[in-house]
Amino acid sequence: MSIHKWIDKTSMAIAGKAVKKKYFSESVVSQHLSEYLDKIELSIFQIEGEGFYKIDATYDDKTYEGGIAVEKWIGDEHPVIIYHHGAAEGSYDYSFKRILGREKETIPANLIAIQALFNHNNKEFMDSIASLSNYTLMVATSALIMEKLVVNLKQKGSPRVILCGTSLGGFVTNLHYTYFGGADVYCPMLAGPFMGNALVESAYTKVMSELGKENARQVNAALNFDQDFSRKEDENIFPLMASDDQIVVMALQSKHYKEKDMTIIPYGHATGATKYSLLREHITQFLN
Repeated sequence: MSIHKWIDKTSMAIAGKAVKKKYFSESVVSQHLSEYLDKIELSIFQIEGEGFYKIDATYDDKTYEGGIAVEKWIGDEHPVIIYHHGAAEGSYDYSFKRILGREKETIPANLIAIQALFNHNNKEFMDSIASLSNYTLMVATSALIMEKLVVNLKQKGSPRVILCGTSLGGFVTNLHYTYFGGADVYCPMLAGPFMGNALVESAYTKVMSELGKENARQVNAALNFDQDFSRKEDENIFPLMASDDQIVVMALQSKHYKEKDMTIIPYGHATGATKYSLLREHITQFLN
């Protein structure tokens, strides 16, 4: 076993013993991700320079808070990179800062980061994952925020919009590609369209509740979108995968990617996610 596989498996085993709340411990009832897309209402927002923009998402008469952070704005005429964080980062900016934020002055683009529902801090996230429906709501809302951004930016005259994200953010990127598809470039990293499998059939099962594991088929039915993804024929998606990933297992998750458009790095999920310069280069190569 490579060191990268070992780190993935060991880190998840440690997490499984450390966390008090596990995924979907209270409920595995949820509609499919796609069914939320027409039922969530977002508050109206317009980008007017740098800053944080709170976005309210209303679903089933309840309102939840997400947002976007415009981390760099140099003008409507410049390309835009929209980045979505991974799960449980403790706010939107942990991986964003390391991949794009610290080098933002050298990147000739506007930079926007998405704040997902239930991800303002780790406690909020851990409380939310007791219910599968919270998870699907979170993912679908992020895809809708991406869509509102793409439409807004195209109206403002942006010459190129790049959607990207790592792990959870990569799945959200793929979800937008599948059901909207209006961005110029998609860069999902360490992700695929089999989102359920990544939770219930990988090293991630160490943090999955018994209820979740016993109902793996139900989790997959709510979170996988591979069939719809496979019907897409656009040539503007450029995934990055890690060969030793024990969470987003490449053999399954890359099934519908075109090999010629895929970048493979020799790491695991945990080690690949920390190769910040590689991830940054993967995104920024598509600015021109």
